[in-house]
Amino acid sequence: MTEPVNLGPASQLPEGEVMRVTAEDSGYDADIAVVHAEDGGFFALDDECSHEAVSLSDGFVEEQTLECPMHASAFCLKTGVPETPPAMKPVKTHRVDVEDGSLLLYPGTPYPAE
Repeated sequence: MTEPVNLGPASQLPEGEVMRVTAEDSGYDADIAVVHAEDGGFFALDDECSHEAVSLSDGFVEEQTLECPMHASAFCLKTGVPETPPAMKPVKTHRVDVEDGSLLLYPGTPYPAE
């Protein structure tokens, strides 16, 4: 398991919102979209849509999906699998935990942790 990246207080990311964590900040090889789902859970996916090179962190959270802002492919927050076309390939997921109020990202460790 990778060392966690402390993203600060979980309370700073409102429900239904997404934040981009750059590769430079995480030490991972790509930017990561961290999502605070409408049900209160936290999730993380690679930030680039598998259909077009578009940032998913600019997309829309709806229940347990993150919708690409360009062509509306909706990716499952737990699996990274696209639930609607045109995207056909999944994006990678990353583990996110909340400990003592801090949001911790484990870049490269899939959700759920293996």
